[in-house]
Amino acid sequence: MKVLHLFSDWKWTGPAEPVLSLCEYLGNEGVDVTLACRKAPVDFRERTVDREAMKRGIRCYEGLALSRYFSVRDWWHDLTSFSPYVEREKFDVVHTHLSHDYYTAIAALSFFRSRPRLVRTDHKRDGLPANLFMSWAMARTDGLATYSKRLAEQDRVNFSLPEERLRVIPPGVKPHEGPVKDMRGEFGISPDERVIGVIGRLKPDRGYDVILKAFAMLRSREDRVKLVIVGRSSQIEASVMKPLRELGIEKDVIIAGYHIEDYFSVIYTFDLYIMMRAGSDGSGRALREVLSMGRPAIVSDRGMLPDLVEDGRTGYVTTWDAADLAGKMELLVSDAARRRAFGENARNRADTEWSFRLQAKVMKSFYDSLLTMGRRT
Repeated sequence: MKVLHLFSDWKWTGPAEPVLSLCEYLGNEGVDVTLACRKAPVDFRERTVDREAMKRGIRCYEGLALSRYFSVRDWWHDLTSFSPYVEREKFDVVHTHLSHDYYTAIAALSFFRSRPRLVRTDHKRDGLPANLFMSWAMARTDGLATYSKRLAEQDRVNFSLPEERLRVIPPGVKPHEGPVKDMRGEFGISPDERVIGVIGRLKPDRGYDVILKAFAMLRSREDRVKLVIVGRSSQIEASVMKPLRELGIEKDVIIAGYHIEDYFSVIYTFDLYIMMRAGSDGSGRALREVLSMGRPAIVSDRGMLPDLVEDGRTGYVTTWDAADLAGKMELLVSDAARRRAFGENARNRADTEWSFRLQAKVMKSFYDSLLTMGRRT
């Protein structure tokens, strides 16, 4: 089976890690995988999709521009060169991940009589937008994969998608096997203080206002507790710094910045973790990494976050309400035995249910089933 994956970005953000890991493990399942992605600028020195793909031994095709920004030249190039490439290579499946590469594939293959099966993964944190354009595209899509049962049902209803063309795949996570250390000292936190962690882009839509209000309530009741916020954004002033000053909790909140080499040591330092809304990768990669390291989490009831945290067993599900969040924080901050039990449950679930090997097996099975069905037109 030959499968072409499309990814119209070069930045190592959002669903980049899940997409590359899926490609890597599909190869281990005997699938002949090629990845076409946006090529990174030559002067960009940080981690990128194309460089990481080469490092993992994933075959890459560089003949497509896959620019999601307005460029008549790039778009015309892809629309006119995509079908000949697919026909020449005789791909069985074209698997798309982002909106630009999805629409490019649909437009380029619309008049291709013997086109391969077209698959889309829904990486959106709140599901695919239910508009006329997406409905038109989904009617021409052979299969849709999603990580969440609730989002799968939402997509099925919104786009009248037959159940046999929809597949819920298990999220994957790579267990960290390297050394870790407690970083309380580096953050200026005392050994006896409990640490609440947050990871993500510091944007207003991620719920930092709710988190900070809840922490201020908690701090009025608990003395030995700190909040560590990991991430960066040009919007940090509006999303974090201004609320901090207004709430008067600057001395109890550590803005830790962006971490790469010691990322898992930062997670190891957390006693519990908060996520109110997933980022551009709706599958909540940071949350899954935290849970896989045996740390309990509190999440909101939005998107697929409740699918990842078992309420009352691996953490808590809260509403978009600061008082409710503060109460659930206090339950875990004040009870070390409960934190340990929830954390162990979280680690066990990640070990048994979340693996890219299992995800690749389920996806290959989905490809096989789609190849036995007629194409949607």
